Amino acid sequence: MAARMWQIPSGVVTTVLIALCFQADEQGVYYLILTLTGLQALADAGLINTLLHAASHETAGARLDRSGFLHAPRRARQRLSAMVRFAAAWFGIAASILVVIGIVAGAVLLTRQQEMRSGMAPLVSAMILSGMVFALAPLVAFLEGCDQVRTVNRYRFVQTVLGSFVVWGCLASGAGLWTVAASIATQLACEATLIGWRYRCFFCQLIRTRPGQFRWREEIWPLQWRIGVQSMVRYLAFLPILPVLFDAHGPEIAGRYGMTWQVISSLMMVAYVYVRTRSPAFGRLIAEHRRGESNMIFKRVTIGSTVLLSALVTGFCVSLLLLQALGWPLTDQLVGRFLPITACVCFAIAVIPMHLTQCFSIFIRSQKFDPIWRVSLPSGIALAVLAYFSARSGHLEWIAGSMTLTFGCSAIALGMMCRWYSRHFQQVENSAKLG
Repeated sequence: MAARMWQIPSGVVTTVLIALCFQADEQGVYYLILTLTGLQALADAGLINTLLHAASHETAGARLDRSGFLHAPRRARQRLSAMVRFAAAWFGIAASILVVIGIVAGAVLLTRQQEMRSGMAPLVSAMILSGMVFALAPLVAFLEGCDQVRTVNRYRFVQTVLGSFVVWGCLASGAGLWTVAASIATQLACEATLIGWRYRCFFCQLIRTRPGQFRWREEIWPLQWRIGVQSMVRYLAFLPILPVLFDAHGPEIAGRYGMTWQVISSLMMVAYVYVRTRSPAFGRLIAEHRRGESNMIFKRVTIGSTVLLSALVTGFCVSLLLLQALGWPLTDQLVGRFLPITACVCFAIAVIPMHLTQCFSIFIRSQKFDPIWRVSLPSGIALAVLAYFSARSGHLEWIAGSMTLTFGCSAIALGMMCRWYSRHFQQVENSAKLG
């Protein structure tokens, strides 16, 4: 929470510096590079969340000592060793594909808008570094699944604060579009330190451990493909928006959308992290047959995070109105880099049902099955179509309306599904106890 809350004041500083240090077209290229480095969400194919939940079930009742040595039954250690080896190979290949796709797509878009000279070298550097970060992602997920959420988030807090200062320094010193690569390099250094130094003993132990029986096709794939297809459909629903705006309406409107969506989505992540940090506990409590306690924790964190998100996006919209009312040259320049206030309000409303779908999804998946695809696939496809044509037309409010409609329907359906499954499994467990 501290890492995410830091993004609120630091985001204000970063936003001001971007508005002051970038030209309007350059801001569009900056957010295009950020969008393409986010392709890792597509290459993930649902494996990170699946591995996190799988690790939380394997380590129920286990512990890591101060040196990072895992005290767990041999079978659990052997299975974790097999999972780590599999994940390293999967993400190494996926990272390579990610880098190639991002560079090629970026080159095409930059060429069409005559921004190749200024944007290509920063894009290539940022894509290579993001690929390296992506290759380390499953190892961090294993740590979270092994109940090391506190330590992982301490490092993330340091990474977030340090990354902010790096971004500010780059922007203030005139580094321009190279700021993205510098920010990703900071993240890479922090995660490499976490894995290679803080938990060196843990990963060395797993490497030395003989891999146990682990059948990816039977244990991971049934859940992974459901999460993966949903993740890809959802990402592909959002991915085209900024590139389509960049290509059809120019870098300036793409930059305004990019800045607006980055602020609002960051606020959503501030609220979501409150739920995300408790997700290993959901699976662990269920594995220990404490389903009632797991349900209570989920309800509490979902309500609290939704109230927090509502307050944050309201504060953002009110702040833009106040800055607009001042009428100073600096505030006019800053407000002019965002979308019109009406569009901002529409996007602020859209993230509420979006957040609820994330909460319901992570709780259902913590039980190691995933019926969510029945809801997320049709809604994701519908959003992809609606958002694409809205972006081509240049109507930003239509994009936000498409998000609100699709995620609103999804949130209602997933909420009902979550309640039904909770009651169903509770009855099954009660019947088993009586039997």
